[in-house]
Amino acid sequence: MISIKDSQSVKHLLLALIGSIFVGETLVMLFIDRLPPLSQWHEALLDAALLLTLIFPAIYFLVCRPLKIQLTNQKQAERTQFEVLDRLQKIAGQVPGIVYQFQLRPDGSCCVPYANESLLKIYRISPEDVREDASYVFTVVHPDDLENHLASIQTSAQDLTPWVQEYRLKFDEEPDCWLLGNALPQRLADGSTLWHGFITDITERKQVEAELQVAAIAFESQEGMVITDTNNVIVKVNQAFTKITGYSSEELINRKMNILKSGYHDTEFYIAMWNSLLRTGTWQGEIWNRHKNGQIRPEFVTITAVKNNDGKVINYVATYTDITERKVIEEKINNLAFYDPLTQLPNRVLLADRMHQTLARCRRNQEIAAICMLDLDGFKQVNDMLGHAAGDQLLCDVAQRLQECIRQEDTAARFGGDEFALLLGGFTKVDECEQTLERIVTSIAAPYRIAGQVAHISASIGVTLFPEDSSDPDLLLRHADQVMYEVKQTSKNGYQLFNSVHAKRNQTAQDFLKKIGVALIKGQFELYYQPKIDCRQGKVVGAEALVRWNHPILGLLSPFEFIPVIEHDDLIIALGEWTIQEALRQLVEWRKAGFDIQISVNISARQLRNQEFPERLQSILAGYDVEIIERLEIEVVETAALENVIVGGDAIRKCRSMGVRVALDDFGTGFSSLANLKHLAVDVLKIDLSFISGMLATSGDMAIVKSVIGLAASFRLQVVAEGVEHVDQVLMLLELGCDVMQGYGLARPMTAKQMNLWLVGFTPDPLWSLSASHLTSRNYFELLQAEVNHRYWTEQVLTNLDDPRDQTTPESLRDYRQCRFGQWYYDESASHFHTISEFHALDAVHQNVHQTAARLCEHHRAGMKIEADAAKAQLLVLQQNMISLLHSLRVMLADELLK
Repeated sequence: MISIKDSQSVKHLLLALIGSIFVGETLVMLFIDRLPPLSQWHEALLDAALLLTLIFPAIYFLVCRPLKIQLTNQKQAERTQFEVLDRLQKIAGQVPGIVYQFQLRPDGSCCVPYANESLLKIYRISPEDVREDASYVFTVVHPDDLENHLASIQTSAQDLTPWVQEYRLKFDEEPDCWLLGNALPQRLADGSTLWHGFITDITERKQVEAELQVAAIAFESQEGMVITDTNNVIVKVNQAFTKITGYSSEELINRKMNILKSGYHDTEFYIAMWNSLLRTGTWQGEIWNRHKNGQIRPEFVTITAVKNNDGKVINYVATYTDITERKVIEEKINNLAFYDPLTQLPNRVLLADRMHQTLARCRRNQEIAAICMLDLDGFKQVNDMLGHAAGDQLLCDVAQRLQECIRQEDTAARFGGDEFALLLGGFTKVDECEQTLERIVTSIAAPYRIAGQVAHISASIGVTLFPEDSSDPDLLLRHADQVMYEVKQTSKNGYQLFNSVHAKRNQTAQDFLKKIGVALIKGQFELYYQPKIDCRQGKVVGAEALVRWNHPILGLLSPFEFIPVIEHDDLIIALGEWTIQEALRQLVEWRKAGFDIQISVNISARQLRNQEFPERLQSILAGYDVEIIERLEIEVVETAALENVIVGGDAIRKCRSMGVRVALDDFGTGFSSLANLKHLAVDVLKIDLSFISGMLATSGDMAIVKSVIGLAASFRLQVVAEGVEHVDQVLMLLELGCDVMQGYGLARPMTAKQMNLWLVGFTPDPLWSLSASHLTSRNYFELLQAEVNHRYWTEQVLTNLDDPRDQTTPESLRDYRQCRFGQWYYDESASHFHTISEFHALDAVHQNVHQTAARLCEHHRAGMKIEADAAKAQLLVLQQNMISLLHSLRVMLADELLK
């Protein structure tokens, strides 16, 4: 039956009926008047027609129109349902994990009725392949997790409780993949159970948790401890905890732990924490707590429930480690994977990745790309005259100018030293490229204001154009480097393009390669040895073997003059094996002479990646006894080991299984993550000399040195500092916990014969052998630390000038008692220096430093560039005066020690 649902429809229907009757009756009467008389049958027919005319509108409104509206609404609903389903499909496709349905049938079989495409990425199988039979998904579950995994599914199916499970997947030799599954079950009519849920990859989170555990062990001696009762009221704290929180023990005891609450965590966080404590008796994780001074700091916390004999919880013990510095350092170390730490330009790794992208784009768009190698002319002279700090500032200024000369999509990279690379793309004509190069040459040659003086340098640039030079990225860089070397040797301050002439010169390089092979056969190579000294014990513990070429015409050549030519050729492997053999022979000689030291040899990335390397090394070691083999150490450059962590880690493990020690050289210049370090499993970390040279002048370098020493301690590895040049670096490294060092400040590389004589006459520096508790030596280190703090403060002032987030004010800079140096200088702890006149002279200079820094801040913020530059120059001069006075004090103390 059709019903009329509203009064409006009734009104419309009545109006239609009345109108139809009126119109119909009128039309019929007019029609009849014009017709001749009709028979009774014709009159009945007309009456029927009139009746149909009257009934039709009613049929339309009561039947046809509602049906039409119903059909229209049904189509609209179907269209809306389709759009909703399509939208859900698209959303599921973008979710970072698996969105799925899993059905467990009564007979024990299972299937996945729906899963998004993430299933293929994580489980390595497409959704279509498990739609009817999903037994495969259990075959890749880690064997150690499978039983618990199946049991959790059965429990969820039986009780219809939510399924929440952490488990691992195992694919051959690949690292384990950790997953977290969440799903809600429902019982279907046929007795099967259907889950709706999602699965996320938590591998990275698990790795972070593991790293934090290692970090906690590393800083165990500095952990804060607190004991609370069951109501979370503090009962007892240790001194480290008061240092971490800023509160005294009196302020903390009998207060609840929420005194530290930062507001950073929501209620669910604390509920989960207490649920874990009540369920398992322990909890650990990161918490952001509020220091007494209002700062919010990250801390790694481990909480353990203490129970009595009856199993009842009576107290909670928590350990706290302030991880603020570690988080900053980890960020800096991770940043080293792709960026140069000094200039923040991309490094060689990131440039290589961008080269592949740029060359592919130029190939598609038929554009020209320029690959350039750039070397600074006159940089060494500026560095020698003004010092390393000025040299670093000059390199940063050059980096800034390069970025200003190129487009945003181009790349300026630093390879090390004063060597830069440029990747310029998107040119349609060579002229466009040359205009950019001329702009770069002009910009680099403009004067620089460094350390209050004007410095002049220029750039020699070698350029090769793609696709005219259609070589692979490595060869493109080599071609550009060849041309750059020619510019350096001839005109300087300009650029030159690679062409067919350079291709011929490349042939010359091939000839040079052959000469190196002949030199190896004729025995023209020789090993020089640079001693490694344990400065705490005052004894020589080893030497690094450095290869030299006794060229019959050119004389003694360093590795930099021939290694780059062979590093991409198998000749580097032959030279590496010769080096190992020669080092073993020398070890035998030194043992016979009574010298108990190790020799470390460098191997190339190509040799490390070679599949035959472990077997070749085994054959070389076959002729030597265990005592000699244990004194051999292989050094692998960190970036080479990280090119393929799996291959590199496997090679390193095989070396160690033979009894050969392995050192990770230039540590800190690659992606030095805890996970990679654990996988490589080396014996020694060597801190790169670039960080050692700058640690007393740059807070960033000091932070990295501290972090590497801390990582070595946490992994129980030996740490060696490279590039040590003077005694202040030795004393600082000893204070930080690094005992073994090498560098020109200790001994230069020498021949084996020279080394024999040097070992006989070696005498440790008296400053090394002093006990850390010796009053005078502690005074010396106290002054050294004061000098370092002053350098860091000045560095921070200059750095913050251009930082819009910096809140430093001129008033705070004038407060000369609040910097670290001021806190030490005006405190009673420095009273033992009051009898020295040079110590009192520091006061006036130090106050002047703060006044000048305040003026510099004011001028800079007011846009008074000339006045700001003058204040900056004066500040640097005053800094040198401070350093000179502190140095004089340390010299006086050193003279007393050596009497």
